[in-house]
Amino acid sequence: MRTHPDSPWRRWVGFTLLELLVVIAVTGLLVAILTPSLVRSRLLAKRVACQANLAAIGKAAALYQSDSLDCVPICWANIRPDEPHPWKSWRASLLPYVANFAALNCPAVTDWGVRGELFHTAEEVTGQQMQGTINAGSYGVIYQYSLPGYRTLNYAGIQAQGHPMWSCAFSTAPGTAWRNPSGSVYVADAVLTDGPITYPSGPGYKGYGTSAIVPPSEPEYSRDGLTRRFADRHVGTACLFVDGHGLAYETKILDAMVAGSGGCVWSTE
Repeated sequence: MRTHPDSPWRRWVGFTLLELLVVIAVTGLLVAILTPSLVRSRLLAKRVACQANLAAIGKAAALYQSDSLDCVPICWANIRPDEPHPWKSWRASLLPYVANFAALNCPAVTDWGVRGELFHTAEEVTGQQMQGTINAGSYGVIYQYSLPGYRTLNYAGIQAQGHPMWSCAFSTAPGTAWRNPSGSVYVADAVLTDGPITYPSGPGYKGYGTSAIVPPSEPEYSRDGLTRRFADRHVGTACLFVDGHGLAYETKILDAMVAGSGGCVWSTE
């Protein structure tokens, strides 16, 4: 509705159809521009929370070391009690030293209430073979042999080169199990994926983690159509190093590192 056309103070009341269309178009454009930034901001906030969880795990590992001759737990499964020397998983070993089992869950994973996605109780962490939750929690320990000279008791009671499945723990002394513990990743965001390797993880991406992150050079990296790899669920991968400090990396960069080469953070070399 307009004022009288002869009025010197003529003004418009409301919008014309053209003006409404322009406003709708501009609003849609702003939403399209801002939405990716808002999504990224939310994911970055979750990465900060994830790094806080890993910091808590690092503190738990430090307390464990003080009780365990400067070793950190490395085994990624709860080995059966009928073995000569059964081990607890690294998660079960650190559980008494963290304030809450929830620190073992990445904040970026959606809880759909399905067993195996997240740890919902402490008992799921300590259960025999983790009873269907071995890949839960979203964090994995690095699947890597120790340096060749490091010998430790395995589950069969035999002194052998340290192995992340069969050994209880690795020494954190420089040059013993890791050549450079402060430059070696201990635990990181982990994921099981199927299909081709993409960044981010693509349509095969699963919300839960994997018990161990396997270097691409190892046969176990891809088995039964699944890859056991670093996750990129929140704009990069949060990593906890053996000495307790944390950093975030692009997953693609971590995957491209070569074991034994300079700067490779997931190798014992």
